[in-house]
Amino acid sequence: MATIITPYSNLAVLIIDDMAVQQSTLRGYLSLLGINKTDVASTADDAVRLVKSRRYNLILCDYNLNHKTDGQQFFEYLRDEQLLPHDCLFFMITAEGSYASVAATTEHYPDAYLLKPITAADLDERLKSALDKRDALLPITTCLSKEDLPGALTQCDKLLAARNRWFMSALQLKAQTLLKLGRHEDAKVVYRAALEQRADLTWARLGLARAHKAAGQYEEAKQFAQDIIDSREGERNVAAYDVIAESLEAMGDPEGAMWVLREAAVVVPSARRFRLVGESAYRNGDLDTAKDALVKANKSSRGSMVQQPLDPLMLAQTLVDIGESTEAVRVLGDAAKTFKNAPQFAQVALAVQAQAEMQAGQTEQAAATLAKARETMGRGKADFATVALAKAELMSGNEEAGLALLEAAISADHENPRIKQMIGKALHDTGHEDKIGSVIESAAAGLDAKVKDARKLLRDSHIDEAVDAIEQAVHDYPENTGVLLQAAQINCMALRLKKERHRGRIERVSNYLTRLEKLMPASDRVIMMRRYFRETLSMLDTAAQPH
Repeated sequence: MATIITPYSNLAVLIIDDMAVQQSTLRGYLSLLGINKTDVASTADDAVRLVKSRRYNLILCDYNLNHKTDGQQFFEYLRDEQLLPHDCLFFMITAEGSYASVAATTEHYPDAYLLKPITAADLDERLKSALDKRDALLPITTCLSKEDLPGALTQCDKLLAARNRWFMSALQLKAQTLLKLGRHEDAKVVYRAALEQRADLTWARLGLARAHKAAGQYEEAKQFAQDIIDSREGERNVAAYDVIAESLEAMGDPEGAMWVLREAAVVVPSARRFRLVGESAYRNGDLDTAKDALVKANKSSRGSMVQQPLDPLMLAQTLVDIGESTEAVRVLGDAAKTFKNAPQFAQVALAVQAQAEMQAGQTEQAAATLAKARETMGRGKADFATVALAKAELMSGNEEAGLALLEAAISADHENPRIKQMIGKALHDTGHEDKIGSVIESAAAGLDAKVKDARKLLRDSHIDEAVDAIEQAVHDYPENTGVLLQAAQINCMALRLKKERHRGRIERVSNYLTRLEKLMPASDRVIMMRRYFRETLSMLDTAAQPH
């Protein structure tokens, strides 16, 4: 039989379906379209292994994969983990006509979805349309995949100038790129231009809300997001709920943020949503809500690729705080089988287990478990693990060790309101409320003083001394986001004041920003600092040009 040559013949395709009959059917349809480079996977885990080892142009995924992971969870996992190449299309295949409303609740919308029963003609039609769009946007998405944001803007403007059917897609990508560049006002202009074309564009309304939030205009951001939720087409848009919650937290209302997250979890009852509610409720001391949400998060994620070690750990800690120590130990024991190859799980589990044993009156066993926890724990960080160990120390009567750990945690990230909440709760739960001021406020004040000293040196024109001072603070607190942001800014200011491309300082700022992007993913403050760095380099280039 002669090989069919079509415009699709060079495509490499992955079929993900747990039914062999459907795999064979889809393979047959692809063959009719001239596609013969086809792999199949029956589970999400097998599919991930293939995606990591090979490059695909198209993925066909069944929505109902199995009881552990559905197609939407798998798709979101690929996007979140950045495992999909920018030129790879993702088609969801489903028997559920309601899938459009499922996908509408997330920003991870597939390139197409096909309702069963599908035919080769259906696949051909959707593939042609999706490839046309992909190819039209490829110059933009290629730049974005390389983090070439200015280049992406240039390509957006070229496509916009063509005024063709991809105009709105280019407008959306341009606005998103401007937000990534920290150009909030310019992004607002683009989103408003889109809304002038179509007032009901949810993505543009959401983008406008985000632009206001990124600019620190939280009341306006909340209102724009609430307007989306109040509309018929946006009532299930959980990203709008997130904007409101994040704005409330930034305004110092973490309890209000928790209630908004609870509403979002009703709209989309997913593991991720329950996890967000559980964590927020725990920090706010609402243990009943935390327990309910975390039980649901554990149940809905168990055995799936979206399961995280923090799910059972946070649930066990909540159970200890409620006084259900036996159940806490059971949760930890069950989870230990799943996360036996995750060192961080074992470290935190020991700290929580020691608390449970102490609560149950098993003092000797608690002491032995706590000793193991100490051995596995490294330097104190601004994280759940350090606070859990500190709490175990305090419950065991080791006040000096417990307070030292909490001081290390706040020093590691003194501007983080969430870690302050966690530390405050730990002190309250262990009867050390009187230490909240000395642990949290004193440590924060000490770090603020170091930053102020460095900035004063800069104001007094002692540029090198200012840089040395902030560099020492970074050396002492390498993961403190507030210190890293100040170090990036002071180094940039030194570059501007001296008007020379100091290679060491440029490399340091770049390194700090990379660290910050890992510690604070998608943070508006980091985006703005990245913008300030780009503007600094541009200013130096201009100053170096002959006049």
